[in-house]
Order: sequence, then structure tokens, then C-alpha cells
Amino acid sequence: MAKASVPAKIGQEIQLARIKKNWSQSDLAEHFGWGPSGQTLISRLEKGSTKTDADKLKTILDFLNIEQDAEDGQEDQNISGILSEYRLVPEYNVRVSAGHGEYTGIEVVKRQLQIPQIWLPENGQLGLVRVEGDSMFPTINNGDYVAVEFSSGYTADGLYLIRVDDTAFVKRLQRKFGGIRIISDNPQYEEMQISHDDGNQFALIGRVTLIVRKT
Repeated sequence: MAKASVPAKIGQEIQLARIKKNWSQSDLAEHFGWGPSGQTLISRLEKGSTKTDADKLKTILDFLNIEQDAEDGQEDQNISGILSEYRLVPEYNVRVSAGHGEYTGIEVVKRQLQIPQIWLPENGQLGLVRVEGDSMFPTINNGDYVAVEFSSGYTADGLYLIRVDDTAFVKRLQRKFGGIRIISDNPQYEEMQISHDDGNQFALIGRVTLIVRKT
């Protein structure tokens, strides 16, 4: 089977074109019916693998409308600049509650989304989750997404993703002597309070760093 050399800039162009479509590597591989091995191939291409199957490379480039003979120089700098301005943030296949609901854990990545780096913290593990319910209205609407910095700890009063018993909530936390106030921005919902003795029923999953409105 013929192998083709792949310049590093072609890998960057594949990654950029895929991000613009809001597709993950697995999405692209599944589109072509290639399965897990296809995802591995695409990952290697984007990292600058020097050799790959020529037919598959042509299939990817044709689908993404990428010209393989693009000139070097300024174009490479533009691609690298665009990629450096964005961060790929995984969307997890779970919905959390702003009111009431069940929570089974954040485990499966649904897709990778392109978020401007300037809106996000420089470090930390981030993920997007969808919020259901109206208890945080008007701050968060039903169906909005929030970017969560996992394992951030309690840094200051603000919005957090928390677990109470077996349910995950997005709520506003405020430290109070002897415990924490759990506040809903919608005044129709009652405030909750957690004391230091409620560790088995309460856990802080992460800090909300960004709200993405549903369109």
C-alpha cells in the first residue's frame, strides 16, 4: 500500500479544519467508516506523522478541502497563530441540574469544542457540561453549557459544580462560618446549607469558569 509523506503544516491544517467543523478525531474517523484505527491515524497526522496511507490522506484532504501543495511561510504562521488562540475543551455526555435531577458521573467525552483561550484559565483540566433547569435563571438558562475547571477547590465565592448526595448541581456557593451556603439565583428556589460534617453527602466537583449560551 502506497505511503505518502505528510508535512507538519498539513497536519496542522487537518486539525484546524476539523476544529472549525466542531468534530472530534473519532467523529472524522466514523464519517469515513474507519473505526478506532482511523482515529489513531488522524491523531498521528495532526501530530506531524511523516508517512501514512496515501489514499486515506487524500480522502481526508478532499473532504476538508485542504490543498496539499500550499506554500510555506506566512500560511504556516497563520495556522499556528489561529490554533494557539483557541483551546479544545471536551464536552461530556452528561447533563447536570440547576434544579433537580440525577447524576451518574462525568465519564464519556461527546465531542471536542473550540473555545477562545482568552475566555479560559491558563491551566487546569476543563470540561463542558449541559445544565438543565431554571434555578440559576437569569444567570444560567435551561440548556446552557458551563465550562468547569475540575478539582480547582474552593477559591472564592462564585459558581461551582457540586454533588449533593447522588445529584450534581450548578449553584452559587458562599462561605459561611461553620459551613457553606448553596444559593440559587432564581428566588423561587430555597437556599441550602452544608456544614463541615456533611462531607459524605457533599462534594465540590469544580469551579464554573465560563457560561456558553444555548443558541
